[in-house]
Amino acid sequence: MYDVAVVKYEKPLESLRKAVDLAGGLGDVSRGSKVVIKPNLVAWLEGVEFLKYGVIATARLIEDMVTLLKEQGAKDIAIAESIIDVEKENESIFRLAVKGMGLDMLEEKYGVKLIDVQKGSFTKVTVGDVTLSVNTDILDADYVVNMPVLKTHGQAVVSLGIKNLKGVLNISSRKKCHNRNYNIDLDYHISKLPQMIRTSLTVIDGIYTLEKGPLWGEAHRADIIIASKDLFSADKVGATILGIAPQNVPHLVMVAKSNGRPIDLNDINIRGETDIRTVTKPHEFAWPQNESGDMPLVFELMGIRGIRFPLLDNTLCTYCGYYGVFINMGILAAKNRDKPFDDIEILTGKIQEPTPGHKHTLLFGQCQMKKNGKNPLINHCVEIKGCPPSKQGFFKAFEELEIELPDDRMEWWKKVPEFFTRQYAGRQEFDPAFYRIQ
Repeated sequence: MYDVAVVKYEKPLESLRKAVDLAGGLGDVSRGSKVVIKPNLVAWLEGVEFLKYGVIATARLIEDMVTLLKEQGAKDIAIAESIIDVEKENESIFRLAVKGMGLDMLEEKYGVKLIDVQKGSFTKVTVGDVTLSVNTDILDADYVVNMPVLKTHGQAVVSLGIKNLKGVLNISSRKKCHNRNYNIDLDYHISKLPQMIRTSLTVIDGIYTLEKGPLWGEAHRADIIIASKDLFSADKVGATILGIAPQNVPHLVMVAKSNGRPIDLNDINIRGETDIRTVTKPHEFAWPQNESGDMPLVFELMGIRGIRFPLLDNTLCTYCGYYGVFINMGILAAKNRDKPFDDIEILTGKIQEPTPGHKHTLLFGQCQMKKNGKNPLINHCVEIKGCPPSKQGFFKAFEELEIELPDDRMEWWKKVPEFFTRQYAGRQEFDPAFYRIQ
């Protein structure tokens, strides 16, 4: 049986201490251990009130984890992460997040090292028919603390401990996970990560949860901490608490099969006073499409006409995925949205193909351009070039398609992420202090 602690978050430090103790404690950490903490800090936008609740790990639990490790005598502690750098800032996005969350205070107070994964070295690791480049600091660590967030994911169904490890791959390996082969797709690749990267302790941060993640979803206050020394067990319990049966998560099914483990919770001992049946809350993992599958349901509800926008699939990588929301928001914010658009089909990812008869086809990103740039089924091809696509390319394409963005489009673009935070403003249970070390 594998122990998994499920504890209600009630008090700084002490709640995490209780969860870690119930999961088996930190007795295997010594003074000489090289410890790496891998939190989920998937994105950071400087100067913008972007959604943090349920999206990134709380600074509160990261600081508490460092404190527990220092109490155990650990001297060599690092925090390692790779953050989406879609805007190509001059300064490291990781360093901006470190400053924004106050994690640099841990550097000053405890000597914690702060490792920008993408600026480090990588080692190729092979498991079966999959070879990926993994951050060397993680591989060299004696003790790895994996700190994901309790959230769902539009492509992977859930983004928990196993999915969080994708953040220590180099860029080319991360893109490789989103390939066009259904037999070795995203789920297949991330199911290999537990065999590539040894983790010592998984702490799932469920102070806030997110549905329809990983970035732009709907957040909830849950006050849950899940901890286990077994990564797979932690993820099975995490999925269950999100209201998603583990057998409905393809990469968890693959991990179960490869390790000869049951996919249900029959080999797990839930520790703590929290009854997971009372905290389980159904979370959707994807924004719904309309009944015909031709467009997001919100488009249909808002009366959008003249657009065909198929569901984003697993071949769409993180970088294009980030920009995908701007397509949606651009259409919803268009000054001429009350009139039918001029028969536009929008294609994304690596495998989507045009359907005959549309007047205009928008190819989003380099992979779509390579696949369909010369497709004879396309009457008028509009391309957003780049990997990832550029902001200016986005504006130019919308002009060509006569989708009229708000007048100050640069300011609109900057403010799009704030749309997803407005509903939480002034609500006491959504406390931004969780995301800043004081």
